[in-house]
Amino acid sequence: MKLKRFAAVALLAALLAGCSSGGNAGGGAASSAAPAASSEAASQETGGESETAAQPVEIAKLTVVYVPSRPAEEIITATSGLKDVMIAAMAEKGYIIGDVEIAVSDNYNAAGEALAAGTADIGYIPGGTYALYSDDVQLLLTATRDNLTNDSTDPADWNGDENATDRDPGVPVTYYKGLIYAGPSATGRALAEKVNNGEALTWEEVSAAKWGLGSNTSNASYIYPNLWLKEQFDMTIQDLPNKTADMKQPDMFLQAAAEQIDIIVCYADGRMDYGDDWEGDFGRDDTIWNELNVIGVTPNIYNDSVCLAKSGDNADVLTSPEFQAALSDFFIHLGDTEEGQTIIGIYSHTGYVPGNDSDYDASRNALEAME
Repeated sequence: MKLKRFAAVALLAALLAGCSSGGNAGGGAASSAAPAASSEAASQETGGESETAAQPVEIAKLTVVYVPSRPAEEIITATSGLKDVMIAAMAEKGYIIGDVEIAVSDNYNAAGEALAAGTADIGYIPGGTYALYSDDVQLLLTATRDNLTNDSTDPADWNGDENATDRDPGVPVTYYKGLIYAGPSATGRALAEKVNNGEALTWEEVSAAKWGLGSNTSNASYIYPNLWLKEQFDMTIQDLPNKTADMKQPDMFLQAAAEQIDIIVCYADGRMDYGDDWEGDFGRDDTIWNELNVIGVTPNIYNDSVCLAKSGDNADVLTSPEFQAALSDFFIHLGDTEEGQTIIGIYSHTGYVPGNDSDYDASRNALEAME
């Protein structure tokens, strides 16, 4: 898979000019560590049960990288309490951490590259990013989210104030859908009107629109919309003549509101996160539910992952089953407090379960189809 990953990166980089592959600096030295384990063996050890190191293990610094699915300043603010909570909890388990650095990557690829290079130690990355970099990073956990009050595969069922989506607390799920949205531009409104009237869209209409897309390893903002195009029209993102790739999601919503882009793609339902901005900073007069209409629904996408680096200054610690079990236990119980809910809530996570590599095979297949 490693050679295929680098082939995929090279191919996608050539197709998507301007796509960054840089990482965030980080990763402190470990003065002592438990014996290293293979990734397969380590994954069997991370069952959520707390492990305490036989002897105190000192770690100078851990770097945690997040992807920019929300504005970077919001992520930094929401996760600001992670440092103290992690240091205190892991000390009880025998791991003395000097510092925890929180970083937000420039794009999804950059987070994967940082973990693969060992310049970041822990990463919150989408399933597609994990699938691409899975040879070089260790899957630890999969996030759970509240289910949504809407799970329809019919795009018209998602539109209008009467269909405004809400979360369904108490019903955690390990998947979500991706949505293709048409904005309030003239082209976007025409596309939405056809869908809301039950009419099928044509390739000519869809390809004439201006598209805003995310990183090429983002499930909801690239990989699964690509599958949707393939299923609906037997075409792909590469066949779209009017597209802007590698956009951050806040910029997508902003440019859709400004009628600079006709179609954007995001997780379901991103409109909950940007509804206030839509009528506030984005300057729209009507609600996001009425003006940003769903015109396509992707198949189910497996949730975000929490992954560890296999290389770098902290590799001996990060690859040990004892540390992985202790860290898994920390993250699984992180949401038990109000402060913890704030930290994990920035991505709408409700908790974490042990990760299973095979759950991300669908993302691998989608990436291979893109090759």
